[in-house]
Amino acid sequence: MVSVEANPFGLFKNECISLVEDALFKLGIKGVKVNVEFPPPAIRAELAFPCFSIARVVKENPRRLAESIVEKIDIRRLKFIEKIEVAGGGYVNFYVNYPALAYETFKSAECLDETYGHLKVETPLRIVVEHTSANPIHPLHIGAARNAVLGDTLARLLRARGHNVKVHFYINDVGLQVAVAAYGYDKIGRVKPVGKPDHFIGLIYAMTNCIVEISDLKRKLNKLDEMGVVGEDRVRIANELSEWIGIAKDLRDRNPSLFDKLLETISLDDDPKKSIAQLDLQYELGEKDAVELFRKLCLLCIDGFKETFERANIDVESWDWESDIVWSSRVKSVIDALKRTSFTYFDGGALIFDAEKAAITLGLKKDLGVSELYEVPKLTLVRSDGRTLYPTRDIAYTLWQFEHFNADKVIHVIGVDQTLPQLQLRIALATLGKMNYALNMIHFAYELVHLPGFKMSSRRGRYVEFDRILGEAIERAEEEVRRRSPKLDDETVRNIGRMIGVGAVRYALLSVTPSRKMTFTWERVLNFEQNSAPFIQYAHARACNILAKVDALPEEYDPSLLNHRLERELILKVSMFPEVVADAADNLRPEILTEYANFLALTFNSFYDALPVLKAKPLELRNARLHLVNVVRITLRNTLSLMGISAPSRM
Repeated sequence: MVSVEANPFGLFKNECISLVEDALFKLGIKGVKVNVEFPPPAIRAELAFPCFSIARVVKENPRRLAESIVEKIDIRRLKFIEKIEVAGGGYVNFYVNYPALAYETFKSAECLDETYGHLKVETPLRIVVEHTSANPIHPLHIGAARNAVLGDTLARLLRARGHNVKVHFYINDVGLQVAVAAYGYDKIGRVKPVGKPDHFIGLIYAMTNCIVEISDLKRKLNKLDEMGVVGEDRVRIANELSEWIGIAKDLRDRNPSLFDKLLETISLDDDPKKSIAQLDLQYELGEKDAVELFRKLCLLCIDGFKETFERANIDVESWDWESDIVWSSRVKSVIDALKRTSFTYFDGGALIFDAEKAAITLGLKKDLGVSELYEVPKLTLVRSDGRTLYPTRDIAYTLWQFEHFNADKVIHVIGVDQTLPQLQLRIALATLGKMNYALNMIHFAYELVHLPGFKMSSRRGRYVEFDRILGEAIERAEEEVRRRSPKLDDETVRNIGRMIGVGAVRYALLSVTPSRKMTFTWERVLNFEQNSAPFIQYAHARACNILAKVDALPEEYDPSLLNHRLERELILKVSMFPEVVADAADNLRPEILTEYANFLALTFNSFYDALPVLKAKPLELRNARLHLVNVVRITLRNTLSLMGISAPSRM
């Protein structure tokens, strides 16, 4: 059996490190960790070893130390290094032996095929990735889409590294928002949804919330009028009422009969807000009728979520109910345990957790990466009426995530606006004696998605559904495919259109660093010319088109003939793919994949335009280029796969 190296570029890098370590040993310099780095683009070398820090320790001139290192290197040991040079004020530059690197890269990519790039860690971890976890009261919107795509891609990357990963969705079925939707759903007789269930429930939620707000504002206005109150308060309430009446008109236009039915039944309730709060408490207490109502509503919405996820190539293995955590007494156990510490107290009947006091007393700020100058706000654990809050339940859920899966690490993919609750959660875990959990619970934060000229509000029924984005992307992709390939049949166009459309949306949501806000525009998402999924998919299809014209890859080829700058760039980039995946997974940076894929596609397209493959002469050069095209194809496909994007063989 042929031995295959999973990390071709690592062979070159490790050889560089080994030679430097050996040279330093010969110079009597021991116990030094050797790291190599990528030199600036203007430097033609592939790796460099900077001597400055070591030179300071041994009190030697950096340039002279670099020269001494090169003098001590045994050039007979060189296999993946073509030459070594001293450069600048103290660098040792290493130039790769491209034929040797190409041979190992081609062998690795072609033998490993679909698992090429999956560089396994020595010690796999058990990791829980929890993502999306949207309230089951309306369809997933574009903001939740970014969450879902980021979480799904993280899971794919971590699995590629060999970790044991479980993907969880936390069903937030406890709380006033769900109670509002359940209240409205009950008022219309718990009917069978019309259309996609999550869209139907979303409309009920928005309409119910609107009708209840109008009722409450009218009550407040009438009370002020009875008291003869005029002034700013009355103007503010009147303006707010006017705004909600405008929203009501828009919502009614979407489904008049549904709106009128809700208005008729809710109007019979003297105090809808009180009824909703009571319903919320009944569900938290596990009362039978409330449980039946809430669960039916939530399951309808979840069915819609699952349909959207399937369309977007997103997998979830565990759907965890917030209510199950509450009813299991886990929340009560957390509250009781925190009560026994010196960091909780009652204020007006509400139970408060003094997170700042806990952080200072237990010396947590440095370990949790918090500035000593930052004062952590207090956290309300239980309201005065006995209802718990979401952060309290989240503490119990996180404990369950670690314990149920025996997890080494738990990753919560949640918006950057949840930074404080996630910090308070980690402080609470440490307070409960679970410092290991606090250190290994990671808040993977992401910023919002901005759509020019549109402001979202689920309470007002204003959001851009993930379904709508996917549908429009697929339609636009189909139009582009028909324009470019008018001879394709309709079924083929639909299949390719789905792959391109879904891929375009996923890539766009991944391509911006999560800590930055993203502006979603179709011009960027479906750009066939640069930095988009269609652009990369098109490069893959080009590679497939070349390879489809040969019966089989030639067994004999000479990689030393691949001397063109573009050929060498492709060899180097493909060889580095496993390290790119490792970097993206280890540092939780999925955007690295998009940067890599875009560069590889750009370079391949330049190669495609500049150099012949099938007509290349001599025959040995043609054969070598065919293998180069094949490993680029494999790498593009595998990169797209890690992003949850299909790689069409034709476009």
